[in-house]
Amino acid sequence: MSDPSRVRFSWHRSAVRMLTTVVVMAAGLVVISTVVYLASGEVNRVDDAIFESVAGFTTTSLTVVDPEALPSWLLVWRALTQWLGGLGALVFALAVVPALGGQRRLSEVAGGRGRRVVLARRWSHTANRAVLTYSGFTVLVAAAYGAAGMGAFDAATFGLSTASTGGFANYRDSFAHFDSAAIVWVGAAAMSLAGVSVAGLVWLARGQVQALWRSTELKLYAGLILTSTVLVAAWTWTGTGGGADTVRESFFAVASSISTTGFRVNDWGQWVAAPQTLLLLLIGVGSMAGSAGGGFHLLRVIEILGIVRRELVLQLHPRAVVPVKVSGTVASDASLTRVHNFQILWVLAAASGVFGIASLGGDLLTAVSGSISALATAGPALGNLSGFADATVLAAPARGVVMALMFLGRLSIYPVVVVIGWGVGEVQRVRLR
Repeated sequence: MSDPSRVRFSWHRSAVRMLTTVVVMAAGLVVISTVVYLASGEVNRVDDAIFESVAGFTTTSLTVVDPEALPSWLLVWRALTQWLGGLGALVFALAVVPALGGQRRLSEVAGGRGRRVVLARRWSHTANRAVLTYSGFTVLVAAAYGAAGMGAFDAATFGLSTASTGGFANYRDSFAHFDSAAIVWVGAAAMSLAGVSVAGLVWLARGQVQALWRSTELKLYAGLILTSTVLVAAWTWTGTGGGADTVRESFFAVASSISTTGFRVNDWGQWVAAPQTLLLLLIGVGSMAGSAGGGFHLLRVIEILGIVRRELVLQLHPRAVVPVKVSGTVASDASLTRVHNFQILWVLAAASGVFGIASLGGDLLTAVSGSISALATAGPALGNLSGFADATVLAAPARGVVMALMFLGRLSIYPVVVVIGWGVGEVQRVRLR
């Protein structure tokens, strides 16, 4: 019979190794991309090349270069870094996180090689399905852009950065460059779908209406898009002239925000305060879990709301048993604990970012909105970061804080924190020896 303590220690070391691999691979991709930018001769500063690389692989639309001054091959590289970053995030969320988040029990680890092989095959199948779905969706988005009037090159590159919820554009003014209602409609619809989980996209493709209807997260996601579009259109109706243009631009801004893509067809930072606040909240909440989008994720929001409801009921009925359900399934205590922990880490990271940006010259509005947007891997924010995702308005040290937030947000914070904690622990053990 296996010793549970040995199994637990072995699994802990395996988890740390896996998370360390994820962090090292992400950092390695940034290094490779930095070399590409510097070798191209189009980016001369090392810090600018690092920032552009981090923004690319973290699928954040902030940039420090003028895309219209770049050669075509480098525009393809920028879009490809975002596509790879979105793919990496999907594989991590669907294949790595379940392996570390409680779906694999100690009994399964101790169950012998056969059981491990079965689990490995299951993860491999999940990863393969995610890659196929993601790739197919990218092709469909690019084809839709082409049908709406984009040229082949723009359709391909915008398809890569849309499917990944990255937001890198080939033009300084993003979607406003095209001045096309059809392209804006396609972009808004594509971004909305990009924020849907891989499972949801599979259900849509197969026409599994019952599965779609059972998903509380998907219904909340669709409801937020619809309600927010109506509210933003109502708040901006007078200022934008009303009519179909207002509805279209409102839908685009909402889809870009909740999917954390970061494309823009106008500068919503110049709107009145109400839609600005709503869009920033949508950026922070983010997309569905299991999608390429960033943010806190709606699944965690649902669980937190369930926890709040349970605590309120227990205040009135201390002996009541109040389970927290998501899509009809009772969430485990371990899952709820992880949500609590992630919430704390997310708030601490955002607060640290606010302090860092403000300390390095940013005003309060820029620091708060920029930290939330960077941690959510969106990009556009308010204050000095209002406009079309130009990060050069920040001082170089402040951009360093933004890069750290983008990296944390894309890796869902946990891997970086675990690796740092493990490293500090190892150093302390060496010193004690």
